[in-house]
Amino acid sequence: MACGSSSSSRHYPILLFSLLLVIAGSTAAAASCDAADRAALLEFRSALSDPYIGVFSSWAGNDCCSKWYGVSCNPESGRVADLILRGESEDEILIRAGRSGLMTGRISPAICRLNSLSSLIIADWKQISGPIPPCITSLASLRILDLVGNHLSGTLPADIGKLSHLTVLNVADNQISGSIPKSLTQITGLMHLNLGNNYLTGSIPSDFGNLKMLSRALLGRNQISGEIPSSISNMNRLADLDLSENQISGSIPTSFGSMPVLSSLYLDSNRLSGEIPAQVLGSKGLSILNLSRNSIEGSIPDAFTSRSYFTAIDLSHNKLTGDVPKTLLTAAFVGHLDLSHNHLCGRIPTGSPFDHLVAASFANNDCLCGWPLQSCK
Repeated sequence: MACGSSSSSRHYPILLFSLLLVIAGSTAAAASCDAADRAALLEFRSALSDPYIGVFSSWAGNDCCSKWYGVSCNPESGRVADLILRGESEDEILIRAGRSGLMTGRISPAICRLNSLSSLIIADWKQISGPIPPCITSLASLRILDLVGNHLSGTLPADIGKLSHLTVLNVADNQISGSIPKSLTQITGLMHLNLGNNYLTGSIPSDFGNLKMLSRALLGRNQISGEIPSSISNMNRLADLDLSENQISGSIPTSFGSMPVLSSLYLDSNRLSGEIPAQVLGSKGLSILNLSRNSIEGSIPDAFTSRSYFTAIDLSHNKLTGDVPKTLLTAAFVGHLDLSHNHLCGRIPTGSPFDHLVAASFANNDCLCGWPLQSCK
């Protein structure tokens, strides 16, 4: 994608959560390990193979709350509260091994017996396969579920909405198929959602806007179809929306331009049609807009103002007509601009931001002229 992919930053909020949890676990007084939790952990471990790093070498003895790698417990109850295993991190055990983690096997349903679990992070092990255990929705205290970067298949549990305390759900970069469960929209406290780079099909639930606490919704690189739900514009905390590289059709909701904190909008490589809403280009907070590789028609709205601050705008590979908007000259800042592969015509305005753009930004249009293309006759 010309504007980059917002999913590349998928770990930042989760890593912060993880660090806080690890610090909390290391400073808490040691508690005696619950025998049933220890048995569940050992059964979970038996379904995995770690041939290179040895992350499970510390899983010995009777007290799983003390020095078991990735495990931390509630200091009062002795119940396992957090299981954090990351294959790509700056943890000392991975640094000593001189490589990122590689683990095979599956996630055992035994994990569901850890019924006081608050955080479950089994991320970036690349070769952990099989389904997400459906019983995972019985973990009523779960707040963080991060399974990114594995080889998981099957579907998301249909009743995932039962995880009512979940704030982070990240299953990106797997091979998960099926539709987005309708019950997902019942998790009203969800703040970070990343389902990107899977094989999800079907449409986005019409009541997706019920997730009013969501700040990041990353659903790109799937096979999602249907139209963009209008309810998304009711999500007043949403800062990043990535629906790129799907099969989404219909028009761009005009109401996206009035979302108060929306800063990045990736709708590229879909089947969108209609025109670009002037309200979207005139948005006061939007800084990254990628609408490339769709079937968008009409002229580019002359809607930029002195408050427009775009680090990247990509409108390439569409069916846009008319001229290049002159109000771009009034924008506070425009970094990257790509209008190539459309049907634009006329003289390219002179001045900033056009004085720092290259010819590729305007290539393959009908009859554009002026710097950085050929002179107008």
